[in-house]
Amino acid sequence: MEQPREPLPACDQRWSAVSVLTDTQAKLEAVRCLMCDDPPCVAACPADVPVKHFIRALRFDAPRRAINLIRARNVLAGVCGLACPVEELCVGACTSTKLTTPIAIGKLQHYAAVRELASGRPAQPGPATGKKVAVIGGGPSGLAAAAELARCGHRPTIFEKNRRAGGVCTYGVPGHRVPQDLVAGEIDYIQSLGVELKTSAAFGETETLDDLLAAGFEAVYLACGAQQAIRPGIAGEDLAGVTTWKHLLDQFSRCNLGEGERPLVPDSVIIVGGGSVAMDVASAVHHLGAAEIDIVCLEAPREMPAHDDEVAEARDLGVRFHTRVMPLRITGHAGRATGLDAVRIRWREPDKFVPGNAEQIDGTEFWLPAELVVFAIGARPAASLAAALPGVEFDSGGRIIVDAETGATTRPDVFAGGDVAAGGGATIVRSVAEGKRAAEAIGDFLRG
Repeated sequence: MEQPREPLPACDQRWSAVSVLTDTQAKLEAVRCLMCDDPPCVAACPADVPVKHFIRALRFDAPRRAINLIRARNVLAGVCGLACPVEELCVGACTSTKLTTPIAIGKLQHYAAVRELASGRPAQPGPATGKKVAVIGGGPSGLAAAAELARCGHRPTIFEKNRRAGGVCTYGVPGHRVPQDLVAGEIDYIQSLGVELKTSAAFGETETLDDLLAAGFEAVYLACGAQQAIRPGIAGEDLAGVTTWKHLLDQFSRCNLGEGERPLVPDSVIIVGGGSVAMDVASAVHHLGAAEIDIVCLEAPREMPAHDDEVAEARDLGVRFHTRVMPLRITGHAGRATGLDAVRIRWREPDKFVPGNAEQIDGTEFWLPAELVVFAIGARPAASLAAALPGVEFDSGGRIIVDAETGATTRPDVFAGGDVAAGGGATIVRSVAEGKRAAEAIGDFLRG
């Protein structure tokens, strides 16, 4: 596991993010909060952030107390303030919606994080226990677990395969949505807790769990994510000009970070998928110069997993939507993709938006031209992972079987969470919550 020898680009060496709210705007927004006795926004937050109390702190000009309250539950406070699906979580549950408009909870959380990170105050690690824990993967769940372990005085070491930690926050979400100096600032804060971070350290290529335990680690937290993008299994997938969201967004992010060349994107692009990732791909290819962008998805507009503001942003970019449509095959010429054959569908059963429930409508077939087709329909853990994890059981989809409350696997010294775990991940904030809960369970395990 070698460390990178060359210095990282400057974005990891400084802090310059700007809050989405000014001091005055934050104060006015905090004053609007109704301070509910039983806040529904807290119940809607996977990380149990004490929304009412941190907003009260902002109302009375105590931003440091506000961020301490948030970080006690969610160490990626600033990132989640921008990247969380707040309309479905805290903001969507806000009582103020019944009176005027919901409180901008995500923006207030981001404001508190930026204020504190800009101050440069280091974190305080807990009293040392001497217990070493290996964390595989430096994405949201791994970072949250490592932070909590360090607060408890343990010695967590994150093994991250890329040159930077952050996972999807660094190599997935486009930088115009979540600035990279914000991600880097929150990772710096986590390291200041006493977390050791080893980058360019890919787990599973030469060592196994047993090797880590033999090296002195007393427990392992697996947070290596879902590394393999899913393809639908239609004809033409092997043509040049067909790729996946993971490959394209990874290239786009590395280019912006100075780690790779600018991806070449043709004028016409088709994106298959209707979730948030598909909207991120649309934004990325637009920034890379695509002139005609089509999104094809099974869901109708109101059924799409993507959030309304993400869809609206894509429409503003000129993206064309083809909803209740199923891809049939990718057409090609001379080994390169030329477009997509598709057909319109109806649902056999209502409110069941999965491919197996789709029924093709005869006579509605059509063709869309494109030089690039991008699949954005999900991901699964790498198929090679199981070989490095003896004694850990996987489900039929290739995800690790865990206890939903603790993240415990079928090995007593191994825990898992985030996208690599069965039923885990899906959003950044949920991955953070799973990492924190697993770290608490690991602490119990280490105490015997």
